[in-house]
Amino acid sequence: MTISVLFFLSTGVAAQNSKSFSPKSSQTAAINVYAKQIDRFMKRTNKRRHLFGNVGADKDDWRQLKEKPAKGETGPADLNEVAYVWTREGKVVGVGFEFQSDSRDWGHIVTCYFREDGSLAKIHARLNTFYGDVTRIRENYYNSQGRLLRTTAKYRDVQTQKPRKNPNFQEEPIPVYLTVRELPFFKLL
Repeated sequence: MTISVLFFLSTGVAAQNSKSFSPKSSQTAAINVYAKQIDRFMKRTNKRRHLFGNVGADKDDWRQLKEKPAKGETGPADLNEVAYVWTREGKVVGVGFEFQSDSRDWGHIVTCYFREDGSLAKIHARLNTFYGDVTRIRENYYNSQGRLLRTTAKYRDVQTQKPRKNPNFQEEPIPVYLTVRELPFFKLL
């Protein structure tokens, strides 16, 4: 009887271990490690980032902007779509988008982490909206071929940040750029 119990326990442990070390989970773990490195890099080099803004009213018209515009010039606070871009050794590794409505009823902060080969590794998106008073935090993980590996979502009360279940709110889509070349301002880099 002891042998059968040990066999049962060892196969259960082996099954749990093989499940927790699946190729997808090891890829997402590696992507998280990489994203944390990029987060530290972006924090350290925040003053050396590039700033772009969509100045088009009805269509995409991205332009490079100055952090502190001269009087009369368009600045990031004037626009509904801006992007902060971090490069390392000449390659884009991080892009922080800030989207908001004209009325400022919602704001969407989307951080894209790019590998050195230019492929998208991860998206971290935080939507704060007063339509339903909810914060939605999503993370999407991608392999180097652009295939979605995993997605997660958490919902919180916009004021208290306490978890919420099944909130009713106005969705704002996450823009997905699978490569650096797909960024709407790529030609300006």
